[in-house]
Amino acid sequence: MVEKENKSLSSVYQEKFQPDYYIRRYYSGLDAGNEFCLRNLHQFFKQAESNKNTEGAAKKVLEVGSGPVPIYIISASQWTDWIVCSDFLEQNRHKFNEWLSTGRKADETWLPYARYVAHLESENADQESAFLVLERARRSIRSILPCDVLQSDPLLGKADTLFDVIISVFCLECAASSAEEYRITITNVARLLQPSGHLIMMGGLEGEYYFICDRKIPRIKLTREMIDSALEDAGCRIVTWEELPRSLRPPDLPIDYKAMFFCVAKKKSLM
Repeated sequence: MVEKENKSLSSVYQEKFQPDYYIRRYYSGLDAGNEFCLRNLHQFFKQAESNKNTEGAAKKVLEVGSGPVPIYIISASQWTDWIVCSDFLEQNRHKFNEWLSTGRKADETWLPYARYVAHLESENADQESAFLVLERARRSIRSILPCDVLQSDPLLGKADTLFDVIISVFCLECAASSAEEYRITITNVARLLQPSGHLIMMGGLEGEYYFICDRKIPRIKLTREMIDSALEDAGCRIVTWEELPRSLRPPDLPIDYKAMFFCVAKKKSLM
């Protein structure tokens, strides 16, 4: 039954998900939710930069479920120039590649978000600074890969490395059709982490749907306890947890969660 439900959910995404609509509907302007995500990502990578060993191999970052949205790897690109993005949908990978190859002409939608990050990095940031952080992000991206978090190897054999940091924003709870499948997605993604690596997740608590055009897309009803348990089973423990009430985001967004969460979990080191 779960397999059948998941195939149905996958088909809905493949047939109904429209990147341009998604961007227009959910990224029409910077709001408190976007700021919440970007600010917490900035703080994480700022701290990581201060702790980074200046010797050894470059740190590697993976974004799981990038969608058509390039903004969540901006802060990571200040920390490393080795970033892999990924998504389940070919149309999202195409849209992301379009942004990657077009340059500044494709940056207009993302400038408010980039400007916000640039101001976090420097009080003297201006409009040009926003372009520069987006260019930095572009230069840091090594590839955009297919991804299926329900597979034991979510990158489907396309990557032969483990990652120091994995970022996933509003992805895993939307890919799973049950609490058990959510647990499986966490375990699968955590396999891609280096020992002592960090999994950064952002999403919605106690929500059951969002809309793409006129289609109501189901999502599992996440709780903090579910996330904590799934991470523990995957050999990770939460080291940072923040929440933002739904009431602080625009009321017309077609989403029903009660709060956004930002979670950093650390994978256990090898004994």
